Amino acid sequence: MEYPENTKSDIEDGKTLSIVAKVTNFKRFDDGNEMYYLTDIEGSNTKLKIWDEEVDLYEIEVGRWYLFENAEGDTYGDPMLGSNRGDMQTVVLEEPPESVEESLNEASEDVIEGGVLAVDIETISLVPESEIDLSNSNHVSLLCIGVGYTPELGMPGRSAVLFREGSQRQDEENLLERFCEYVEDRNPDQLVLFRGDFDRTHLRGRATLVAEDDDLNSRVNATFENHRVVNLTPPGSLEDNADVIPTYWDIYNHSLDPAEWRQDHPRYTGELDDPEVTNKDIPYFGARYLELRDEERTNREFRALHELIRHYTESDIIPLFDLASQKI
Repeated sequence: MEYPENTKSDIEDGKTLSIVAKVTNFKRFDDGNEMYYLTDIEGSNTKLKIWDEEVDLYEIEVGRWYLFENAEGDTYGDPMLGSNRGDMQTVVLEEPPESVEESLNEASEDVIEGGVLAVDIETISLVPESEIDLSNSNHVSLLCIGVGYTPELGMPGRSAVLFREGSQRQDEENLLERFCEYVEDRNPDQLVLFRGDFDRTHLRGRATLVAEDDDLNSRVNATFENHRVVNLTPPGSLEDNADVIPTYWDIYNHSLDPAEWRQDHPRYTGELDDPEVTNKDIPYFGARYLELRDEERTNREFRALHELIRHYTESDIIPLFDLASQKI
């Protein structure tokens, strides 16, 4: 099937166009309107608004690629799309267009030296939350590593999430191997982290605990010793200092209810039914994700949790480039 090659740059006010894009997030407003966050085939971010009287016409799933046909352009502010009074049609794609896959493969093969590399980890807990010591690498293990790279501050960064592929020791070792390869292929001038003592402690600590030979352990240590490390520590959280796109657990199709662990979590202070994912929730979503991975149950729940964790992790990576350009 031939897909249109339109991107965000082709959006014109009041004009219809067809566009292929991945749905990366979703928000429902109090007035019933819905907003879908999209990434087009060139990696540019835009949005699709659906008015409340039209929402029943569409079933759009976060994490999937779609062909949006006859969408209407809106250039009031940042160019975005509308559902064209219900005349827009959606076609779900089972896999990304070939042009996207080719560009991703080409990018992964490029070796670019210099620039800035951002890092953020997510973990699962190995002991009950009431007993956990967040500085002890025996109490946590790696779930995924968010990474991003830009050849120069001020230029957009390209981000990715490296996922652990099972719950066994070897799977965590393989994840650390892929992280080292990502850094070594780019050989950045500097690594940027946000309150990164946690990340450095457990990347090194888990390497010591799971690596079968000293080579991997040495490579992880060299990541921090051979590059300038910029640890951003402004007052407040990342959300207090940057525009972080939230991740909402209630829009993903999974079997988990965060209220079940939030009510007993010693460090959770929000509303039990708050739909926004926090770092207190990720260990539980991650544990279920790895359980499904081990069982090779790559069903809808697995895909939903993969997208939830990916979106949450990437949302913490993307703002680091702007913050670094302000601080360095």
